[in-house]
Amino acid sequence: MAVSLLTLVWAGGPLTNSKAAWCVVRPGHFVVVALDAQIRRQSKLVEREAAVSPKQLKTRSAMCRCGKVTFEAADPPILTVLCYCTSCQEAGRRFEQLPLAPRVLDPDGGTGYIMYRKDRVRCVQGQEYLEEHQLKPGSPTRRIVATCCNSAMVAEFTKGHWLSMYQNRIAESAPPLEMRVMTKDRRAGVEFADQIPSYRTHSGRFMVKLVAAWIAMGFRTPQMNWGRAKG
Repeated sequence: MAVSLLTLVWAGGPLTNSKAAWCVVRPGHFVVVALDAQIRRQSKLVEREAAVSPKQLKTRSAMCRCGKVTFEAADPPILTVLCYCTSCQEAGRRFEQLPLAPRVLDPDGGTGYIMYRKDRVRCVQGQEYLEEHQLKPGSPTRRIVATCCNSAMVAEFTKGHWLSMYQNRIAESAPPLEMRVMTKDRRAGVEFADQIPSYRTHSGRFMVKLVAAWIAMGFRTPQMNWGRAKG
């Protein structure tokens, strides 16, 4: 799921009832110049999690359909979402057309993601099968597919500090869905009958959680080297 960091440059709009402010220091990066109470609370929670030894964190596994590729992620995730943006829908359609590929999109066109800090995700098996896909040449978003069975595994915004694991690839029970985003791009006729928060774009809570995780990471943006370029 692509979220440009430039969307976090804000001075009073998207974060309702918030007084946070952001400024751009160079393309693709941002810094916090003021934190409201909501971000402070979230940051403290994430800082407490960061104080726990990595060995004490519960891990969650994501496997390709045939079992040759396995990722591990240390809980808790940043967020669990269903994304309806046009890019995720297009990527899902392309991946589902690959030979013997498993399902990517939900019946309503949404793509389920579990979002983690990049420093809490690793490929523990089958890295040689990973291949990156981009919807357009030069796109900052790449999606990693296990070529052994054409399973979509993770989506990465390369300029960001988070990684989005495809929920369909989680081997054990996935954490509950927290919100839907980018619903303005959903298919015609799709309506939501449950009580899960649904947002036309990206909500203030979505942004706050991303920023809080970045603060806990010391404003680092780890580089992920998985996945050979598609030939």
